[in-house]
Amino acid sequence: MKTVTSKDNPVLKAARRLHTRKGRDETGSFLITGQKLISEAVSSGFTVENVFINAGALARGEAAAGEYAKETALEEKLFRELAGTVTPQPFLAVDKRPEPEGFCGEAKRVLVLDRVGDPGNAGTMVRSALAAGMDAVWCVKGTADVFSDKVIRASAGAVFHLPAREGLSAEWCIKLARETDARLLVCSAGGTELYDADLTGSIALVIGNEGDGPQEEFLQAADAVVGIPMDDKAESLNAATAAAVVMYEGLRQRRNSN
Repeated sequence: MKTVTSKDNPVLKAARRLHTRKGRDETGSFLITGQKLISEAVSSGFTVENVFINAGALARGEAAAGEYAKETALEEKLFRELAGTVTPQPFLAVDKRPEPEGFCGEAKRVLVLDRVGDPGNAGTMVRSALAAGMDAVWCVKGTADVFSDKVIRASAGAVFHLPAREGLSAEWCIKLARETDARLLVCSAGGTELYDADLTGSIALVIGNEGDGPQEEFLQAADAVVGIPMDDKAESLNAATAAAVVMYEGLRQRRNSN
């Protein structure tokens, strides 16, 4: 296996573009760091287009070649620059994103991320959504890119198991919720106390922006606004924590109703 040593290598240059949302959107590909996440993607049916191996790790015996097709050894300095982390794992893959059309309309329990801007929050919400039995994720325009490296890491690979639609409008989400007979539930202060709300059946649960909360359009269209009870000393919860609390209450209610 030859080692790439030039920053102008065309395969490396193409991979570098995937650090930007524009590059990911234009190519339909994204980056995954680490064997565990690569394996998660492969087991979920994602197509691996190329795998970069840290040539330094190969030389030190910290990694072995031959596990993946289309492997490319990359000079350690170039590999670290591409990985973008201080202590990167020795494998980094370029994967193809799935086609989003037609696979979210039949979901019974949907998490709607309304302009959730922090990648850590977005990834944590997707991770919690998978664990709490949600079926899909709809991302309103302004939400962190589900297939950015930071969101993938924060989700611990959950993004590979939940179908996601991105760049949506509030109008589209409301319309599809109505067409699929899903109740639109919006998480916001001042609504029905969570433990009095019905979270069973088909639902589309809206979690709003970290600072601004949900859009007024969602609040106006909501079948119910759901609030989380808190001690008087607390003002609010982190958005990802709030999403987890509501989704797990939904899971509890569904299990108790069976």
